[in-house]
Amino acid sequence: MSTERGQDLWNGRAPQWQHVATPLRPDAEDVRLTEDLVAGVCAAERAPRAALLGVTPELAQMRWPAGTLLVSLDYSIGMIRGVWPARSVTTPAVAVCGDWRAMPLRDRSLDVMVGDGSYNALDCLADYTAMSQEIRRVLRLDGRLVLRFFVRPAEAESSGAVFEDLNAARIGSFHVFKWRLAMALHGDFGTGVRLGDVWDAWNASVPDPVALAHYLDWPLAVVTAIDAYKGADTCYTFPTYDEIRSLLAPFLDEVSCHTPNYEIGDRCPTFVFKPR
Repeated sequence: MSTERGQDLWNGRAPQWQHVATPLRPDAEDVRLTEDLVAGVCAAERAPRAALLGVTPELAQMRWPAGTLLVSLDYSIGMIRGVWPARSVTTPAVAVCGDWRAMPLRDRSLDVMVGDGSYNALDCLADYTAMSQEIRRVLRLDGRLVLRFFVRPAEAESSGAVFEDLNAARIGSFHVFKWRLAMALHGDFGTGVRLGDVWDAWNASVPDPVALAHYLDWPLAVVTAIDAYKGADTCYTFPTYDEIRSLLAPFLDEVSCHTPNYEIGDRCPTFVFKPR
């Protein structure tokens, strides 16, 4: 997100969004949880003002409290044009191209902010700090951030173990495999994982993606979508639980943490934070 190359990646990803599924996108369980958490935050006596970090269709189209005014903020104009579900959002909403580290929103103007993997698209501590400061600035004092994180295990698994499970058909979907591989290749928080390195590891270990897709009965279009990572210098960060709490603690207080039941759900928790 912090470079033009990162924006190019997201612009190019928009046409492939149809091939992305859980856990990379929210499951119905995640959506229901977010709906319940948002409903519990918003006061009945006023029309809630909400922001969506990104254009995640499942969150844009969820049940918002009556009268909610929603702004979706995404860094990629390609994602807004290609993914934002303008015709199916049931609450008054607008999608705006903007930077989460410098949000075009007034101080204390929001009741709630939601997002899905938003921090994971940032690639350095400075970006985490800037975004957290902005969230604290734009939320009301009684407002809440409801956000799903992608979390790497405190004890890392090896990429070899991931490929062993892949070849033994012990992974439920290509999306689960891709996230496990990215987390296995992740360095420390300051290093993150370069997407081009994820593709290199895949390419070195899977010489025949077509045969693998046939063997596992996975859609070939889903499997080959990883080719978007080829040569990409964009980095993702997958903090551990402890790192999330440490990184956000100067700006946001944790209210709750919820873990879904699907495969690697323990790596996809939804946190609720309030401004510090």
